[in-house]
Formats: sequence, C-alpha cells, structure tokens
Amino acid sequence: MRNVDDYRPVVEALSPILHGLPGKIVAIDGLPGVGKTEMGRYLAYRFNVSLIESDLFLIERQGRLVYRNDEIARIIAKRVDAYSPRPVIIESAVVLRLLAELERSPDFTIYITNKDAPASRGSLLADLKAYEAEFSPRQRADLTIALDHFG
Repeated sequence: MRNVDDYRPVVEALSPILHGLPGKIVAIDGLPGVGKTEMGRYLAYRFNVSLIESDLFLIERQGRLVYRNDEIARIIAKRVDAYSPRPVIIESAVVLRLLAELERSPDFTIYITNKDAPASRGSLLADLKAYEAEFSPRQRADLTIALDHFG
C-alpha cells in the first residue's frame, strides 16, 4: 500500500468540501493504472463515504469504455439525492464523460498522473484520446496530483 502521506494534499483539499458530509460527487480521473482506485479506496475509508469503482460496472468488448450507467446512476441517486444525502466518490479513466452521460456534474475533480503507469494501446488508446479532446480532464480538475511510484 502507498504511504498515506502521498494523499495528504488530496485529504487537505477535500476536508472543507466534505465537512459535514454533504451530498456531493467527487470524481477521480486519470489514465488507466495511475492509482485512481487505490486513492478512491483510501479517501472512502478516510472520509467514511461510498466509492464507485467504475471497472466493476464495465461492459467488456465495446471498443471503448462503456459502463452499466443505470446501476451507477442508481448508486449516486441513493447517496447524493437521498433524504439524508452523503458524498460519493467515483473513479474512472473517463469519469467526466461517464458523469455527463448520467447528467451529473462533479463537485470536485481530482486528476492523477503517474509516470510509471502502463501505456494504453489500440481501441482503448483511441477512446482515451477522444475523451481527452472532448473533456480536457486535466485542465478541468480542481486538483492534480502526481503519483510517481507504486506502493
């Protein structure tokens, strides 16, 4: 596991946003293999909130990243729109597109880079380039963090 000090800037940035645990959506973005899920799990534990790991909802062999949006939408609604709302964290390599498809906007976006992440190829690379061109996730992020090694 990564040293929790690596996540200190993220915790410091999110603490005022999640104070009182309002119904907010925190999005974690970045290329495959940069550490989105690991960070999401740590933040979910640290703030005692739900994490949606997008890979668990991935529909395989689509030629692009496609998710079971109805299930993700249901989870978000149960957390954010509930009588007693709570924050939810969602991570995906195309999280802004996924949220746009759900007609949702993140309240805070984290973009992760990692020089040690594996390179994407083929149709996944083409999908990620199209996503980058349309959504500019790194430029739109509220916080960018570089994780330069694996735990």
